[in-house]
Amino acid sequence: MIPFAAGARSRLLPVSVPMRYFGAAVAFQVLAWAMLLAASEPLSSFRAGLGPVFAALHAVTLGVLALAAVGASLQMLPVATRQPVRSIAAAKLAWWLLVPGLLLFTGGAAAYRPQLMGPGAAAAFIALAIYGWLLFDNLRHARGMPAIRAYGWAALACLAVALALGVALVAHYEFGLTLDRGAFAAAHLVLASYGFLGLLALGLSCFLLPMFALAPAPSERDAVITLIVCVCAIALALVAIALGRDGLLASAAVAGFGAALLHVMLIERALRAKLRPPLGSAFLLVRVSWFCLLASLALGAALAFGVATERAQVLFGVLLVPGWLLTFLLAVLQRIVPFLASVHAGGAGRSPARVSSMTPQRTLDAHRILHLCALGALVVGVAAASDWLTRLGAAIGLAAAIAYAVFFAAVMLRLRGAQSGGRPDVLQPTN
Repeated sequence: MIPFAAGARSRLLPVSVPMRYFGAAVAFQVLAWAMLLAASEPLSSFRAGLGPVFAALHAVTLGVLALAAVGASLQMLPVATRQPVRSIAAAKLAWWLLVPGLLLFTGGAAAYRPQLMGPGAAAAFIALAIYGWLLFDNLRHARGMPAIRAYGWAALACLAVALALGVALVAHYEFGLTLDRGAFAAAHLVLASYGFLGLLALGLSCFLLPMFALAPAPSERDAVITLIVCVCAIALALVAIALGRDGLLASAAVAGFGAALLHVMLIERALRAKLRPPLGSAFLLVRVSWFCLLASLALGAALAFGVATERAQVLFGVLLVPGWLLTFLLAVLQRIVPFLASVHAGGAGRSPARVSSMTPQRTLDAHRILHLCALGALVVGVAAASDWLTRLGAAIGLAAAIAYAVFFAAVMLRLRGAQSGGRPDVLQPTN
């Protein structure tokens, strides 16, 4: 079992630190769907280049996924590694650099103004470098859970290279730096999505999902084997991109599919021994995200083999970003946010509040339906090259994002009320 021991509370950050990251991620999700809905270019015909679709993509990958990943890892990894964050001030500084930087970057991309993207990218680069230093320090001094530490090291390495490639691409747009934009963009995509964000998601899954289900953690050996296959697949993909070998890239996608399948089987096997029978709506979203992960890798292999149409490139992106990464993140955050709120509602000799009392379940139910409908409309709309269907999906996605923002605001209001003393829902200690 993975209990949340009393000693782990000493390694929790002040509640304002992770919640500011999560709150910004929630706001960026609304912005991303709004930009996609307002884009004049149909999503199904998007290929590359600046514009609202490009900006919406990076509002999700950087504004939602990266912000939430930074907040979640800074908060939950210290619990797993038994090592507190080195500097709370640095964690706050990273937020103050990252959020304005991303607003400038996505705004410049949407307005076709690369000269605005440069300063935004620079601020984001510094912020993520600070985060990388905090993650490096935490992993270096970590104790326990070697598999999760290994996922953290691999994710950190992918982040470092992805940042370097991202800076090169911004220099290409702003200063005309000569490079193979297609190859650099493909490598950046692999390292940022399957590498940094993906490996963090897989690693934290081995800790968080069993914790929320009151289930035993997967075996360290199996988790490390899965990680090795993941890293080999990512490395093979990078070599294939550098050499321009489509067959090798397809092999990397097949290896990645195998690693993803191993991970899913590993977590599902652990969850069978759960002590909490109803896993809740969040786990439905987790399983949908797993399906999208496997589908993205299968489609990626088909694209590399040349047996899929050019339109499938956009479908691949839909399955990868909103399908796998965003859906998984929203599922996990809807458990992390009330959980942290319930813990922080205690303090000063008070017991924690019930997690259920911090969770506006009806709002989450509405969000789940809207998000899945939006995802389905995007997938079908892109596959059928239907502009009206993709716009409908963007509109429903915007509604889902607003519902999620209402959920987050409700949790924050309940936390504030609990901390102010009005707490009939507090778990009373038993003697």
